[in-house]
Amino acid sequence: MKKTTKYKLIYILTPLLFIVLNQIDVQAQVLKLSLDSCIQMAVRNNVKVKNANLDIKSAEQEKNAVFTKYFPQISGMAVGFYSDKPLIEYGISDIGNAGIRDVLQSIYSKYGPSLGISDHISFLEKGMITGISAMQPLYMGGRIVIGNKLAELGVDASLYQAEIAKQEVMMQTEELYWQILSLEEKKNTVVNVLELIESLYKDVDCAVNAGLTTQNDLLRVNLKRNEMKSNLIRIENGICLSKMALCQYIGLNRNDSIAIIDSVGMAENPVVYHIDNKDAVAQRYESKLLDLSVNAEKLKRRMILGEALPQIGFGGTYAYNNLMEKDYTNLIGFASIQLPISAWWETSHKLKKHNYLVEKAQNTKNDLTERLELQTQQVYDELDAAYRQITLAEEAVEDAKKNQKLSNDYYHAGLVPLSEMLESQTLYRQAIDQCSDAQINYRIRLSHYKQLIGK
Repeated sequence: MKKTTKYKLIYILTPLLFIVLNQIDVQAQVLKLSLDSCIQMAVRNNVKVKNANLDIKSAEQEKNAVFTKYFPQISGMAVGFYSDKPLIEYGISDIGNAGIRDVLQSIYSKYGPSLGISDHISFLEKGMITGISAMQPLYMGGRIVIGNKLAELGVDASLYQAEIAKQEVMMQTEELYWQILSLEEKKNTVVNVLELIESLYKDVDCAVNAGLTTQNDLLRVNLKRNEMKSNLIRIENGICLSKMALCQYIGLNRNDSIAIIDSVGMAENPVVYHIDNKDAVAQRYESKLLDLSVNAEKLKRRMILGEALPQIGFGGTYAYNNLMEKDYTNLIGFASIQLPISAWWETSHKLKKHNYLVEKAQNTKNDLTERLELQTQQVYDELDAAYRQITLAEEAVEDAKKNQKLSNDYYHAGLVPLSEMLESQTLYRQAIDQCSDAQINYRIRLSHYKQLIGK
């Protein structure tokens, strides 16, 4: 009898044990993410940041390539040829003076064949020329120095753009994170309201069975319950899609199970973050990029000027050839000075053109700087409005909560109809959702403002 009881217990507990173990395994596979961890992964894995880092490496290689212009330009050359007959051939018969030709022909006829001497000579039937040369620029109108400065500006610009991309990724990550939290808050609200409606449904059902109310009231409660279930499905789908989007953005597998562990927290008065708009814009990377654009146009103008200045260099060539059926080597040194006189007229017009371009770049910088200042002020105003909205939303929640409680008490006392009590629950849920939205909106606005002021 004891053995039978023992086997029955094992039979009952074994499935329960598997359920518990499976639940533990599922929980262990859920990746818990804080906002900071999401930002760190996004900065490390997001494609936009990766591409920006590649742009930095590309600019650095361009800078290294331009730096080589300071050193001698070395080149090698090799030419070989073969002809079916000599390119140059000259014999006794080709001599124009008849007297000399006859004398030489007589001497050749007497001694030439016996000595194995030909009656003509030939050149360039086959041969090879090889050589190596080096050219060291001494002065190229300042274009080498200016080119290196432009390359340095390119590296600086890529660094600033990488920081801008990093800030944008961080801000987008925060928005995705808070969006998930907002949906989860709404889900909790719907679940709580659904529990109240389920309890109300049981009470109304009992009242209908007791003849205290009509079937219409039970239908109203059921419709409201179905509405809440439908809302819950939409919210859960939204949470699933938002989590997939966050995983993709920070470099995780889209199908990974994640859990958001941060909460919204208390909202601080934005005045503690506020700084002067001009100071905020001055330290933004966008403003630094505008400064670089003006400097780049000035350097390009100097580059054009360098085209009209003298170009001085020296070099040497070492060559080998066997064109005359004998090996020859040559070492040649040379110097060159070029003064592009005919280019002065053209260059004067190019310089005027670049003067306009420099002025245009300066105007663009001034205009965009003012726009950035206006943008900073606008974002701060939106942040301040979002902070104030939280206070209004919290007050609305308190009012809706009191109204919902009174309506529930009045309904059970028979003083108000069921429809009014259901309406109070809807208003309460809407107030909670609006409060949650206000808190999330504040966090997003704060993130945007911090990004603008470099914090």
